[in-house]
Amino acid sequence: MGLLQLNWISVVSGLAAVLVAVFIRLHWPFRFQYMGALFKRPERIMRLLEASYRRNGTRMVAILDKSSREIMSGNYDGAEHFIAKGLTICKNTPSLFNQAMAQYLFCNLSAIYYFRGNYAEALDLAVRVYERDTSSINALTVIVCSQARLGDLQGAIEAYGLLRKKARNEVHLFCQAEIEAAKGNFSTALAHLHRLTCLRYFYTMHVGRVELEKRREEWSKAASHTG
Repeated sequence: MGLLQLNWISVVSGLAAVLVAVFIRLHWPFRFQYMGALFKRPERIMRLLEASYRRNGTRMVAILDKSSREIMSGNYDGAEHFIAKGLTICKNTPSLFNQAMAQYLFCNLSAIYYFRGNYAEALDLAVRVYERDTSSINALTVIVCSQARLGDLQGAIEAYGLLRKKARNEVHLFCQAEIEAAKGNFSTALAHLHRLTCLRYFYTMHVGRVELEKRREEWSKAASHTG
């Protein structure tokens, strides 16, 4: 009978095993995102996001990662398709987990609006996402850049002030480039963009090389006209 009696070591060990199992089960679908954080090349990250979609099947994480991958590749119609699919699932199955995933999907949608030039829609949606989750760097980045594009420099600078302590260097450079371009300082904006493209890792709002090149061409033309 003594063997059946529990002691504090066995209780703690059992509880720890249960917690570890729960932790692994919750985070296992995100394993490809975690692996992506270890790599510095966008091409590698895109392959991992595609692997997440194939391996995770119908999970919400798979749909989110697929939408992110399509944004990085510049396929905004495809990304919007997966976002709509994910939001439909969230609406039909309103679990706490799906509600959290909906926030990320809406954040991706705001980035699509921004890249398409629908800055007012991007700003409106990103503000709503940020109001619900003030830790969302991507939403705040959309807010900064959309306000800069809309000519609200004061609002962009104030929003950037909220971002400064939270974000990685590449996020700062991207936002600074948009703000400087809005001021008409296209040479400075291009300098920020050049520094950004020299970094090994850039994942803000799932920006792809196509979007960076579009800005380079836009600001180079503007700089030549004002020079």
